[in-house]
Amino acid sequence: MKRKITIIFAIILVLVAVGGARRSFQSKYEALQPKSPSLSSSPLPPSPPPPPQTSEITLVKLTDEGGRVDWYRGSQAKHSLIAYDPIVNFRQDTEIYTMEPDGGDKFCVTCDSSVPKGFIGQPAWHPNGQLILFQAENSNSKHGFYNHMAWGFNNDLWIINKDGSGAQKIWSTLKSSSVLHPHFSHDGKKIVFAERKPGSALSPYWRKNGPDGQNPWIDWQIHIADFDLSKTGESALSNHKILYSDSGDFFETHGFTEDNQRIVFSMTANGKPYEDDIYTARLDGSDKINLINSPSTWDEHGSFSPSGKTLAFMSSRADNGWTAPESTGATLRTELYIKNIGDGKIIRLTDFNKDMDDSRFLVSDLDWNRGGNKIVFVGGEFDANSRPKHPQIWVLSFLKPQ
Repeated sequence: MKRKITIIFAIILVLVAVGGARRSFQSKYEALQPKSPSLSSSPLPPSPPPPPQTSEITLVKLTDEGGRVDWYRGSQAKHSLIAYDPIVNFRQDTEIYTMEPDGGDKFCVTCDSSVPKGFIGQPAWHPNGQLILFQAENSNSKHGFYNHMAWGFNNDLWIINKDGSGAQKIWSTLKSSSVLHPHFSHDGKKIVFAERKPGSALSPYWRKNGPDGQNPWIDWQIHIADFDLSKTGESALSNHKILYSDSGDFFETHGFTEDNQRIVFSMTANGKPYEDDIYTARLDGSDKINLINSPSTWDEHGSFSPSGKTLAFMSSRADNGWTAPESTGATLRTELYIKNIGDGKIIRLTDFNKDMDDSRFLVSDLDWNRGGNKIVFVGGEFDANSRPKHPQIWVLSFLKPQ
């Protein structure tokens, strides 16, 4: 797509409507963009007040320069670093950073590496605590909206050591294809990611507005492959399996269950905007289970606690006036929730949008710590004109493991 419109690129994930009776071009992600060319180089806008603290949970903000998050919770390394992908300059380029659970000791992993500059993100830890898996745009990219990690068009998959050494590409995409939100299994022997292959039926609308003339909402599938730590480059991946290749749905992968027997993902059936639910399925795609089953709300970023007893996710359900698919991204508000898998009870954990009449807050990507008593998540505020402020990373703590 020609870069004839200036687009503020995404840090916070929010899917906005394309479809129904509406034919105006709208984006998958609304943007949260720092105005500064580098981290911490300009004053930050005031943050919204945090949700009230309770005796059961506490909230602490780690940074106003956030991005998608992944918290190392393996047992092979002694650290507990959080990986994330903040914007670093006026071009909206992103890099992989790590920081301690208290927000200290920020370190740029990819800044001095051989990874091509541009959109670099969606970090995911290997269980050895040394490798980080991530997306990076390739030479087919025009550094446009759909090339951002939020969509992953013309992105490849890379790995890198947490000290910034040993960067190598392990998966190359074909031109006009996508990779999205890769994850390692908890034993490090497999990876899963969503991908899109070109080939959708073209229409005049998408020829003009879509990435390389494609409809970005359909023709997605889930890709699982074995990962061999002893091999290098693209030979590290083998035994590739493709799930749901003919479904016509949109998929985003969120990882594996703790026993590595199932995958976790969100799915938008037939590419319908906002009618998104969270699922699990066996590694062959069978026994697909809808964990939320709420088509009128937007539910995504499902992540199980280490015990497997609790599912954390983001949802629009706090706003009774917002209903998919009639409502749009211009009024979307989301909060952080958990679901008790045993009794099915859903509990709202945050209330950022309380008393926000004109502005709104969006909770997005999230992950658990190894103890199962903390959740790290990214979120941010939009003003009355839907202009984004700085994305923030927060940690929510429970009194006991979930």
